[in-house]
Amino acid sequence: MKTLIIGGSNTVMQPGYLSALLSAMARRGAALDIVADLAVGGTTSAFGLYQLKLHEQELADCDLLLIEYALNDAFVYGDERRPFRHWARFYEGIIRFARERNPKLRIATLVFGARNGSFLTSVPAIDAGIAYISQWYGTICIDVSRLLMQRLGREVVGHPSFYSDQGHYARPVATTVVANLIADELEPALAAPPRSAALPPAIDPEHFANARALDGAWLAKRLGRPVVDYANRRFSVAAVDLGQDRLRFDIDKGMLLALSYVCEPRTPPLDLRAGDEIHRAALLKGGVRDGTYKFLVSMLSFEFLYGPALLDMQQTRTLTLSGGTAAAGHKLHVPKDSVRHETFPAEPALPITGILFTGNLKTCAIESASTQPPSTLDRPAEAATA
Repeated sequence: MKTLIIGGSNTVMQPGYLSALLSAMARRGAALDIVADLAVGGTTSAFGLYQLKLHEQELADCDLLLIEYALNDAFVYGDERRPFRHWARFYEGIIRFARERNPKLRIATLVFGARNGSFLTSVPAIDAGIAYISQWYGTICIDVSRLLMQRLGREVVGHPSFYSDQGHYARPVATTVVANLIADELEPALAAPPRSAALPPAIDPEHFANARALDGAWLAKRLGRPVVDYANRRFSVAAVDLGQDRLRFDIDKGMLLALSYVCEPRTPPLDLRAGDEIHRAALLKGGVRDGTYKFLVSMLSFEFLYGPALLDMQQTRTLTLSGGTAAAGHKLHVPKDSVRHETFPAEPALPITGILFTGNLKTCAIESASTQPPSTLDRPAEAATA
């Protein structure tokens, strides 16, 4: 069964649950052929939607889409009403977009829980939302946290030795247990013959299935900037380095949803000007700061910019992005998986690998820090898909 995967670090981790799951499914005569593993650590459903937008052909050709973001989504969006509904637009957008491109596609979402997670004592909002949306669309939902609690009990699942850290199961015992639980649920669900089904009405009419994605290579070409390539053993990405310049977006009836970027030692914080306000987001990851990694592909989601207007999709918004400096007068946002910048690099590198947005992108322009005129792109909405 041709399988495409989107997810976070639990799926990236090797050996982890995924390698054990592949072995378990092969032993059961239901082998999964991974045609594209698009998982990236520290990302959420926003990045999953972005990845699917850039890999439409693989999506159209595969038999199974495996999704693993529940733990990371809960970490970022929590249980508050407004962020939760924003998250649900991402998750429903993934389901609808995937089904639109491949009506016979089987979709399975895995729900993992963190050490000391809320699932030990209460009903987590993200987990419940995944179950609700999955049932609405007739997709497979494998709630590993619930299955572990039912079969092993709270004392075992809550024990520190069951985890390697706050967000990952211990290897190899716990990950093998998790893989076998998934196989127990996945095997019978995949045994039924696939069938095309008309999409039901949307739960939230403002879902993000129609969001647009632009990758770094596309941005570099259209903005007249050189492509900067980053590669490791798993993948390679193309970026456009903003350096000390600014990048301006004008969006009609929509918003910037997320920014994909490369975190490297010279990466500064990101300043975002919206009207008279300047928001500063910490982009640096602890592993890069400490020298554990040469670089990391990362994602910044923009919920913190919009405040009470987060759910309002009808506004016209202008945002200008640039590397941060020592200047004051900004609102600081430190994502939960980032660290505060203690110093500012003398020669900053701000490699942008892509953006995800809704609405009509009216202007995408480099505003150079030099005296050169800006490189500007003005185009209709239908031309905005990478």
